[in-house]
Amino acid sequence: MNDITCKLQREAERIASRHPLPGFYTRFKAELGVAKRLFYNHPEVLRLRGIVEPEYNETLGHGVYHSSRVSIDCAALLHIETDGNHMDPSAVEQLMVVGIYAGVLHDICRDQQNHAQSGAEKAKVVLLNFSLSQEEILSISEAIRNHEAFASSESSGPQWAQLISDCLYDADKFRWGADTFTHMLWHMMDYQSISPRELIGKFPWGMSGAASIIDTFRTATGRQFGPEIVENGLTIGKEIYRYLIEHY
Repeated sequence: MNDITCKLQREAERIASRHPLPGFYTRFKAELGVAKRLFYNHPEVLRLRGIVEPEYNETLGHGVYHSSRVSIDCAALLHIETDGNHMDPSAVEQLMVVGIYAGVLHDICRDQQNHAQSGAEKAKVVLLNFSLSQEEILSISEAIRNHEAFASSESSGPQWAQLISDCLYDADKFRWGADTFTHMLWHMMDYQSISPRELIGKFPWGMSGAASIIDTFRTATGRQFGPEIVENGLTIGKEIYRYLIEHY
């Protein structure tokens, strides 16, 4: 990443740091803590990450940082959405691990056309050597197939499989909040060799795209907390836009 883009990313992070965390990240600290424990300590999750993460292309803004955030939020959403279902704790944990697998793998083919479809097929191959049932592998593949924004979603089979699909989608779309303006934007700007002045011209279009995701969340938790996450990002984005206009 060149010096100008690095400087802009640091300024974006400074701007974002002045804003409070959205409610999802304060209300569900316990569930996020469990998800992080599994992501950073579960042996099979660590094995999958070791296989997959070297293949991610950070220049597209959808690399390890992005997949980590999606994985943890997906697992936390599964924990939240199953609360009150009287599930055995071990079953909830396994569901969360499956959600993490989906998050780790969801953008494995991000640099290809029809990346969701390609990623869904590749995930089935990668997961053959893991301790998963055929149904669990299929649920991960279908969740990846259904995670793309503004695309039709196909039924993912049993209720628990549909829940994985919906949680993966919402966790991925949570990234359309602050993450867009503190991380993803600058990697894509650098990759496409866009100047600050060119970025200014594209900014209003990008902001409207982010706003349009607000009504697409699929889980009850996502519909309740997702809009605030995106609105938080848009507020940060407006400040960054003003900074760009003032300095470039």
